[in-house]
Amino acid sequence: VGGEVTKSFNTSIHETPMYSLNNSYSIEDLKDWEKRIKKIIEGPVQYTCELKFDGVSINLIYKNGELVKAVTRGDGVKGDDVTSNIKTIPTVPLRLRGDFSGEFEARGEIVMPIKGFNELNIDRTNNGEEPFKNPRNTASGSLKMQDSKEVAERPLDCFFYHMLGKQIPSNLHYDNLE
Repeated sequence: VGGEVTKSFNTSIHETPMYSLNNSYSIEDLKDWEKRIKKIIEGPVQYTCELKFDGVSINLIYKNGELVKAVTRGDGVKGDDVTSNIKTIPTVPLRLRGDFSGEFEARGEIVMPIKGFNELNIDRTNNGEEPFKNPRNTASGSLKMQDSKEVAERPLDCFFYHMLGKQIPSNLHYDNLE
């Protein structure tokens, strides 16, 4: 879903590319991956395991604690600026608590929880409209809507999984998640 930059939104280039995750189907895949990591990193390696949300990847840019831009992953190098639509999602902080000077990126997934998806489809069916097929595509399509008021009516949520920047709280991924 996504991957192409639409003509409806301004295109923005990611300061740091947004890569896709690779799939792993066996313990051997994981062991091979760990061998590659240990060739790159000297010393002990610690891992942080996280749930993978199947949504739409988003890159949020904060300056001095204020959300200034939200860009889809797009092709990984450039994506669509969907800031006005992202600002309608209640779990996306427009202003951060605390002292955040400088600029950093927060990366996450925009998802549509199953409960909200089911309720949306009930409303659509009651209005004589075709129900949506799945939550991921519906979340993606919602972000590309031209009217942010309509986006605000969609049950979207955001889960953050990464911070990038020169002035982030910690050099440790786990600490930044906390």
